Amino acid sequence: MPGGRRLLVILLALAAVAFTSIFRLMGALSIDGSDLTERRMGIEPMPLPQRRPKLADGCYHVFLDLGANLGVHTRFLFEPSLYPKAWIARKFFTAHFGPEANRDFCAFAFEPNPAHIPRHEAMRAAYSAMGWRHHFISAGVGDRDGNMTFYRVADDLGYTAMPKKGCLENNCPRQQVPVIRLSHWIDREVHGRRIPTRAYGGRGYVAGPRVVVKMDIENLEWLVFPDLVSTGVLCRNIDAVISEFHCTHLHWHMYPISFPERNLTLRNYTEAEALRDGILKEITTRNCKTRIEMRDDESHADDGMPWPKPPI
Repeated sequence: MPGGRRLLVILLALAAVAFTSIFRLMGALSIDGSDLTERRMGIEPMPLPQRRPKLADGCYHVFLDLGANLGVHTRFLFEPSLYPKAWIARKFFTAHFGPEANRDFCAFAFEPNPAHIPRHEAMRAAYSAMGWRHHFISAGVGDRDGNMTFYRVADDLGYTAMPKKGCLENNCPRQQVPVIRLSHWIDREVHGRRIPTRAYGGRGYVAGPRVVVKMDIENLEWLVFPDLVSTGVLCRNIDAVISEFHCTHLHWHMYPISFPERNLTLRNYTEAEALRDGILKEITTRNCKTRIEMRDDESHADDGMPWPKPPI
């Protein structure tokens, strides 16, 4: 072979070895050609999107207290022995969370009444000292994000978005409060949460993981429930709900109620009862895992129990 051709063959072989080494190095560094081009131009490659932390990350069980008022239902859950009369709530919790000795919960309390903020802040501090996880959200829940007018009334409702006629005629105190679309909040902060592999406090799991809801939101259930159903959040994310539907003869005085922006008016409790039955039928049609108990536990409404203190 002539000397010039032999030299060309040698150079081509060396070039092949060099390129092979370069591509192996690129593979080891997980760098592709486009990254190298971007780096030569002084442009850093776009980082991979990072997962946004969720409020319920690290929570095995989740309890949502909607219309928390003073937060006694969270106390029924964490401190059941202090509340012997709360047998409705305690039975419901045991059915879905397991025995009361299990304390692997995160509680999220939604309450729009600003008068209850100091109470929930004190509760959060006391529970945090115990190693319990209580999160207070100073807002109401609805089917849209925004604000809503709430009224301070002098009857058993206390604070409501649906006042009786006499309240409006007498110009009872009112104020705008934030409202969170519950279906979106659950999707954003609970769905896909990072569930611990080991029980909180080292205890074994009895059931779960579970997402359980107590709902007492004074007629806003007529907006929230349909939205939870239509978005699929109820059937996908929520295992059980204990809720008061305001549609019995005991609630006749609350009607009529109207949601003009939703084109919804309920003239009396029988129309509300029909709407409730339609919601429950739709849930059944969808073969939901969600169990719904139409009850309310008003025991220990004024609480009065001291905050827990960690052992010395």
